[in-house]
Amino acid sequence: MKLLLGLYKYFPWGGLQSDTLRFAQEAAKRGHQVCILTSAWSGPRPCEDIRVEIIKPRGFSNHRRMHNFARDFLQYRYRHGFDVALAMNRLPGADFYFAADSCMADWMPQKHSLLTLQTLPRYRTYLQQEAAICSPLANTRIMYIAPAQREEFMQAYQLPESRFIYLPPGIDERCLRPENAEELRRKKRAELGLGDNELMLLQVGSNFWLKGVDRVVKAIMQLPEELRASCRFFLAGNDSPEKLRRMLQNHGAEALLDFLGPRDDVPELLLAADLMLHPARREGAGAVLLEAMAAGLPVLCSGACGFSPFVEEASGTVLS
Repeated sequence: MKLLLGLYKYFPWGGLQSDTLRFAQEAAKRGHQVCILTSAWSGPRPCEDIRVEIIKPRGFSNHRRMHNFARDFLQYRYRHGFDVALAMNRLPGADFYFAADSCMADWMPQKHSLLTLQTLPRYRTYLQQEAAICSPLANTRIMYIAPAQREEFMQAYQLPESRFIYLPPGIDERCLRPENAEELRRKKRAELGLGDNELMLLQVGSNFWLKGVDRVVKAIMQLPEELRASCRFFLAGNDSPEKLRRMLQNHGAEALLDFLGPRDDVPELLLAADLMLHPARREGAGAVLLEAMAAGLPVLCSGACGFSPFVEEASGTVLS
């Protein structure tokens, strides 16, 4: 079988990007011909069994480039005779759409006025692409990984259950707690300069505003002084350091945060930490929550996270 995966941009450490590679690697392992079509690829290429094709983006704005990429994706699929097309972003016309994010038609009206959604090209483009995927006349089936996602799409577009495929959540297997976890914990904490009596608070993710990093900073600043002095907040992820610096300045918390940037050693960080914090404003799934629990790390997250029910089932803490 010839399988085409459409991903607008690939960059290391992204959740959707990791999911794309897992799909591609599993399909290649089963003997299928796999191609990933993207507009940009940053980082190491996958194995030679997986072909990566880069189409130069066209347009002066992000939404116009995404719109053109969606058209290029369909043309590429039929021009090269792929049997199955899997859209990792909102790309109409594929056989399957992997719904990694929350339903736009559900949350956007809560944040923006109807006039804004109808007139601004950015929002209008993204909503139109999602609506085309979910049209009653479309054949695209929606693959979802968090129960809340299915409910959002069903309510917004009145879709039958037959249009949905549930995928059990997956994690990076390196995050499973190993037998020598305590040894690895001591080593990583020493590397980070953590004392025995210091509490390591950890957050992992990109797009710091969406992930609620400012919420973590505010909460830590309100702790009793003695407890706050024993806490160190480590942030691993990819976003603008300048925006992060300004946010810390606004809260008078410049010395509070240890910014690690993008990391390849997240499994070791999970072992070193004492608490995972993830008070996201919006999070379609949140694989890092499951990875933290698999490593034996307690989790505190918001109810906006798609995987928050799994946190509750594991006796973690979910804030409304």
